[in-house]
Parts: sequence; C-alpha cells; structure tokens
Amino acid sequence: MNDERPFMSPAFRIASIAILAAVTTVLTRVVQIPTPARGYINLGDVAIVFTAITLGPISAMFAGGLGTALADLLSPFAIWAPISLVVHGLQGLLVGLIARARPANVGLNIVAGLVGIAVMAGGYLAGGSLIAGFGASLGDVPGNLLQGGVGVLLGILVAAAVSRAYPPVRQWRW
Repeated sequence: MNDERPFMSPAFRIASIAILAAVTTVLTRVVQIPTPARGYINLGDVAIVFTAITLGPISAMFAGGLGTALADLLSPFAIWAPISLVVHGLQGLLVGLIARARPANVGLNIVAGLVGIAVMAGGYLAGGSLIAGFGASLGDVPGNLLQGGVGVLLGILVAAAVSRAYPPVRQWRW
C-alpha cells in the first residue's frame, strides 16, 4: 500500500462502496411512492449519480446495485431486488464510465445522467413487464423518468459541492 494514498487501498475501496451502498439504501427507502406496476419512485438515483461522478464506475456499479436491491429486500417490494441489482448496477457503471473522462464537466455529467436514466427506465420497463405486465410497466415510465431526472440533477449538484468542499475526494476515483 502506498502510504501517501491510503484511499487507494482495497480496504478503503471496499469500505467506501459499503458506505455508499448504505447511503443508497437509505435514500431508496426514505421516500417510496408506489407506482402502477407495484414498484415505487425513490431518491436512490441521487446516490448512484453522486457515486458514479465522485468515485467512478466500479464503485457506482456495486453501491447502486447492492444499495437498491437491499432497499427492496427491506421493503414490501422484495420482488424487485434482482431487477434493481442489475438495472441500478448497470446505471451506475455507465454513468461512471461516461463521466470518468471529465468528472468536473457538467455537460458530460448531464449526458452520462441521461444515459443512466434511459438504462434505468428501460430496464424497469423490461423487468417490470415480467412482474406486472407490459401495460403496468409502461405506466411506470413517466415516474421512472422523473426519478432519474431528479437523481441526475441532485447527484450532479451534490458531487460538485462535495468536490469543492473536500478536493481530495477527486483522487478516490477508480
């Protein structure tokens, strides 16, 4: 381990992912607005976008997928856990990969967020069709787009605020 950069150690990375998965779980659970397909709108996307921009694609993939799946398992929506694991994991990975090129570039972060919204809404449309049928899942698309849009907006703002308040966080990406 490099003593000048302890945040690059595997233990630090695992701890960071665990903490951000817990944050994602809490944000996913704190607000749950039921939808027609027996799912719900939540704030978990804020943590996923924040993690993707701040810590990068691998951290966002694990924190987003595990955090949302755990929130589902701890709620009346446990049937959604496998879909959340895959959909939000992929969302975090793609947002992080796109934003990684220039994490401080707001325009690129917005593009990354839009890709993440499309993946999330499309993934829940496909997965929800298996659970509740295509019609009910199609009815959830506007709510998923709203959830994703709020998540992107707040995630970008929080990432920028944290990077300004604590510049060393920029070195934690991987």
